[in-house]
Amino acid sequence: MLIDFTLTNFRSYKEAATLSLEAGGGVRQWQHENTVSVTDTLSVLKCAAIFGANGAGKSAVLAGLERMRQMVTGPTEQITDSLPYEPFQFDQASAGKCTTFMVNFDRDGHQYRYAFSYTATRVVDEMLSVAVGDDYDVLFAREKGVLTVIPEGLVTAAQRVRPNALMLYAFQNWNYQPAITVFEWFSQDLVILNDHPTEAGLDDDWVRSQLAQFLHAVGSEVAGTSQRQVAIQFLDGSAFTRPDLYLVYEKYDEEGAVVGREELPLTSVSTGMRQLVVLGLALIMAQYAAHPQTILTDERLAAIHPTALAALLVLFNSPANESQIVMTTNQPMLMSQHLRVDQVYLAEKNYRGESQLVSLFDFEDVATTGWLQDYLDGRFGAMPSVKAADLLAAFDSNQ
Repeated sequence: MLIDFTLTNFRSYKEAATLSLEAGGGVRQWQHENTVSVTDTLSVLKCAAIFGANGAGKSAVLAGLERMRQMVTGPTEQITDSLPYEPFQFDQASAGKCTTFMVNFDRDGHQYRYAFSYTATRVVDEMLSVAVGDDYDVLFAREKGVLTVIPEGLVTAAQRVRPNALMLYAFQNWNYQPAITVFEWFSQDLVILNDHPTEAGLDDDWVRSQLAQFLHAVGSEVAGTSQRQVAIQFLDGSAFTRPDLYLVYEKYDEEGAVVGREELPLTSVSTGMRQLVVLGLALIMAQYAAHPQTILTDERLAAIHPTALAALLVLFNSPANESQIVMTTNQPMLMSQHLRVDQVYLAEKNYRGESQLVSLFDFEDVATTGWLQDYLDGRFGAMPSVKAADLLAAFDSNQ
């Protein structure tokens, strides 16, 4: 499970920003429902929500973790390949500095810390550590491009690591178990929602029946689901088939009696319904995964009705859920729902274009509940500065 993630010099984050899912010390509210005990001294949150104005940097936080995942699981293939480098753009110095990502997570009772820094052409620093007691043991490392710590028996593998490639990928390829564990966490346990559901589970009747039950519970009239193998043809003549999900609806006659069923492809239903389907499948698959999942959703719940979303927050933070959900949202009303003070993050951008990420837990004298009105009143910042008169003037043809 994710403990925390830190990004530096990535998109609008010039300075280091940390999203921590470690439960805040002293917060007793909904301990059983909203947190999971990792060790005797460490509990993590099941859900975190990032609020803020449009363009404030909410999406960049999740994009950073997604970028880290991309670089771990999709390595460069040759020495001339560029790395996906997106430094802070609004000053003169940052474009020449490294982007840095660091993640702490727990898997199988072990806490790992993995970090790397890079430019467009090379990986500058990289380190994998594992917690031992109150400290961390370094398993492998490179500093300023030089390999400084190499696991026993992997000298040959280390010598083959290109400047624009990660040691982690090379070492998992050589069956180094800690590297395999980290690679599997990124590739299997870190789930990123998009506009379409993954193909996993679509051919399973039980999964589809669970999905229909989920959709019915959030107020949908869907009677069931089905899947079809759809042929995809390319211009070069090649083709393949993929499973596509269909939603089943009942058909009625003039008297209201059911006379049959109709199947609609997912592409033909509303955006909100598609978001519910994608989320529902991810939650169902997470419950039966070998390890707890960390699900990232960047505004992929925006079209869901607030009543259904409030119920989903209760589900996210229930004993029945054993995974984590990290979301960005523009729905302030969620602050009045099933969230603790340490589950709320605020993204705000200053006049220099620099984003900051702050936990509501870090503000002084914040009540355990009831901060929605304080947020709307501007106490915590992270609110858009809307000038209605200027907006009207911009469209006034007489000015």
